[in-house]
Amino acid sequence: MSEDFELLVDRQALCGAGPMWMSTLNCLYWVDVLRRELHTYHRDSDADEVQVLPGVVTSLGATRNGQLIAAADRGFARLFPGRAALEPITGVQAGDRMSGGACDPAGRFVAGTLTHSREAKRSALYVLDGTRARVLVDGLTLSGGIGWSPDGATMYVIDTVPRVIWAFDYDVERGRAGRGRRWIVCAESEGHPDGLAMDNEGGAWVAMRGSGRIHRYSPGGDLETVLWAPTRRVTGLVFGGRRLDEMYVTSACSGYDERALVGDPYAGALFRFRPGATGSPLAPWNGT
Repeated sequence: MSEDFELLVDRQALCGAGPMWMSTLNCLYWVDVLRRELHTYHRDSDADEVQVLPGVVTSLGATRNGQLIAAADRGFARLFPGRAALEPITGVQAGDRMSGGACDPAGRFVAGTLTHSREAKRSALYVLDGTRARVLVDGLTLSGGIGWSPDGATMYVIDTVPRVIWAFDYDVERGRAGRGRRWIVCAESEGHPDGLAMDNEGGAWVAMRGSGRIHRYSPGGDLETVLWAPTRRVTGLVFGGRRLDEMYVTSACSGYDERALVGDPYAGALFRFRPGATGSPLAPWNGT
């Protein structure tokens, strides 16, 4: 294993995803989408607590009362970790299930969708406004990681299948996406962009699924850093730790047979490394 990465949870998660740092509890929440599991990695004890959920959860956001907001099944739901319970809020129209999500700087929870067939332009990005979901960006194929520039004026959205990272003008006050452009188009040899985490200088850190690469793009779109994770199947990443100077990375082993697992033994594990950058505190969900 690379000396830059620390193995935290040696587990063959089918589809580890949605890492979210909870500063108040000094812990990391993450999910195994396909096993319907919620994981809580406690930094102080180095323990990973597992709870089975009643539905498919793909991404998470914090709430002001210490509970979670989730992209779950085909919509949005409240998630209560103590009871491993989901309380549906509203559904969405596009896609077969939810995918990546995060809270915008004003606390709106934003999450995308995917289709099982990966059909082009049949998915969308939704924002949860109160108890209803409205389309924020349409015409996506598989919505992956989402993030915002430090001033909130730009929203970055990964469309994993076509290997495109979009940059949209963003109105934080109204929660509206404006003009969009293909900010980064990744080469096939680099893998498929999946998870996204923004540092406090406006750099975008991207997990490149299939290659094991972790990229940092400058605010201008230049590829400045390439790191190699211990597995090719990296999926999600998030800043964490008390100073938000650690990076937590999820991964997946779905689709691997026994021979493939021998060749990529850390697929599905949880890792941590120090990226030499710092994240910003994430806004909690502004709903109730």
